[in-house]
Amino acid sequence: MGNVNRGKQFEDQVRIGFERVPETSVDRLIDPQNGYAGVRNICDFIVYHYPHEYYIECKSCYGNTLPFSNITKNQWQGLLEKSEYAGVVAGVVVWFIDHDITMFIPIKTLERMRQEGAKSVNIRHQDNLNYEHYIVPGTKKRVLFDYDFTGFLGE
Repeated sequence: MGNVNRGKQFEDQVRIGFERVPETSVDRLIDPQNGYAGVRNICDFIVYHYPHEYYIECKSCYGNTLPFSNITKNQWQGLLEKSEYAGVVAGVVVWFIDHDITMFIPIKTLERMRQEGAKSVNIRHQDNLNYEHYIVPGTKKRVLFDYDFTGFLGE
């Protein structure tokens, strides 16, 4: 159990959480190894729940911060481009492992933070009403969470 990939387990829990919401389509984009055949996905999931399409990248981190450098240039740019379409929500679901908090942050919010000089998302941003975000409710199991994305999807 020493070589557990928390990131992949987290992604599985996010997928399951979205799939539990009725009338929701969830597509998992497979991570090609080493950019196989030039493929570089901009996110982990494409989720559709009327009337919105969601582009979701999952990140997990220990400590208080997720450095923006953990989001690839391709992911950042791709999510930003998708967020320009009407009806599209694009961003990052971050699990702050040490704090038992998971939040969704729109890529437009992350871009604004970066333009204002930030280099990372800090756990303290959950209390900052100037930055749009959504705390994802979940029930903690031993380590991971069972997530409820019902409210996130506007149900």
